[in-house]
Amino acid sequence: MRIIGFGKTEEKAPVNDENTQSQALAVLIDADNISPASVADIFKTVRGLGEPIVRRAYGMVSCFSSTDGWAAVLRENGIVACPQVSNVTHKNAADIALVIDAMALLYKGPCKGFCIVSSDSDFTGLAAKIREEGKTVYGFGDSKAPASFRSACTKFFEIQLPKKPVAPPPAPKTKKPTACPRCGGELSEGKTKSNQTCRMCKACGGMTIKLSSLKTVFAEEGLKALLEKAKQHEQAGCICPDCGSSMSLLKVSTGKRHIEIDVCGNCQALWYDKDELEALVPTDGLLQPTVSAGKAYRRDMVLTLTADLRSGRLKAINIEALNVLMKNTYHIPTPDISPIIGSLQALKVIKVEKKSGYLEVCNATNGLK
Repeated sequence: MRIIGFGKTEEKAPVNDENTQSQALAVLIDADNISPASVADIFKTVRGLGEPIVRRAYGMVSCFSSTDGWAAVLRENGIVACPQVSNVTHKNAADIALVIDAMALLYKGPCKGFCIVSSDSDFTGLAAKIREEGKTVYGFGDSKAPASFRSACTKFFEIQLPKKPVAPPPAPKTKKPTACPRCGGELSEGKTKSNQTCRMCKACGGMTIKLSSLKTVFAEEGLKALLEKAKQHEQAGCICPDCGSSMSLLKVSTGKRHIEIDVCGNCQALWYDKDELEALVPTDGLLQPTVSAGKAYRRDMVLTLTADLRSGRLKAINIEALNVLMKNTYHIPTPDISPIIGSLQALKVIKVEKKSGYLEVCNATNGLK
């Protein structure tokens, strides 16, 4: 990948100038807009401009899923993830969070320059304001970045990704045994209480079945609405045990009964926690899916704590200290603390010694730091 610089900064401040090398920079990345594959080369250019003391990436919670490449990039470049939750569909919560932090750093932070990594025209006003305050602003974006954003920056660097080589046809995949997305337990073939074929977790009692298995219970219109809502992926759920993609967390209602389930918009698999399938007894055969907000809170907090633990922003020597920090610093309600810690252990983010309670943070490859 190549990065091409545009602007007049090259004549006034060469890359090897001592003042340029010592200037403190804030690198703010629009992760919803930039490919993680370009981040390593961006930082090579940034280090030639100054010292990136602030490194943050902003995006929706689903953006930082371990399946899309961001998890490794954050770890390798020391970037702090700032996951956002959109309360209304198609709102730019991540962009607003980036702008708020940029203004706070502009007036109170030690940074002498800013690197705005995005191709979004919405950051034109931010770049102009930073420049008006007498500080340097570098823009990083692809060839589609608008002229307004390019001109507002002191200097703009264009990201050029190499052409992808034509890949050979993939070899036929052999189905590997999958683990429970809740606790990591083994999944085995089984039957529900209503005699439906499923795969069940021996440890926690959760199960996965296909959407098609509900056709004999619910009207087709409701099932179609459930699948369409899942494809919109407004609220990230667990990892699909069938295809490995991120499922959607949905609230499903029938009559006066409501439960929260995970639905995969890719392979149409459904994940139920223990006894949830039997709890959804149809009264009129109609299903009404909506975006969930209950379990979603715990899952968002798991992602936030994972990012803070692995980046070093959150430090706790034992499980008792972690409990106190979760309650006082993150304001997590007491009933939610134990399930969240259980999820962190199941996802191998932390390891707790049973006798001493001593806590160790694991990296993304399941090894200890």
